[in-house]
Amino acid sequence: MSGPLDRFARPCFEGFSGSDERRERKFDFENSEDERRTRIGSLKKKAINASTRFKHSLKNKSSRRKSDGRVSSVSIEDVRDVEELQAVDQFQQALIMEELLPERHDDYHMMLRFLKARKFDIDKAKHMWADMLQWRKEFGADTIVEDFEFMELMRF
Repeated sequence: MSGPLDRFARPCFEGFSGSDERRERKFDFENSEDERRTRIGSLKKKAINASTRFKHSLKNKSSRRKSDGRVSSVSIEDVRDVEELQAVDQFQQALIMEELLPERHDDYHMMLRFLKARKFDIDKAKHMWADMLQWRKEFGADTIVEDFEFMELMRF
């Protein structure tokens, strides 16, 4: 027995079911939003608390330093191997004899790098040193500050 009302009864029933589902989804969404806000609030509180503790710990350390009268410092020791030291001295003397040691390049660590690069062979390191000086002269590496013209600056 199907009548004109049967046609409407079914969609109406589904309509109620659909609105119930929508309400339920909205309720779930609101709950999940509340949970998310709660979690975010909790994370914010934790971050602020950690930041405050860190700030106070720094203040405490600085006040402790003032009260102790001590300042913590780190010393870096330049530990030099005796054999390396002797090799650098020999290399330095060889460079001075051949007038290959400008004052600006008279540096223990720089000479040690050249010696290490040539496995402490002084003649090979000296040749490499001379090539480095020649390259610096050709490209003006040592006089760049004096020779450089900053054209863009002069426009303004």
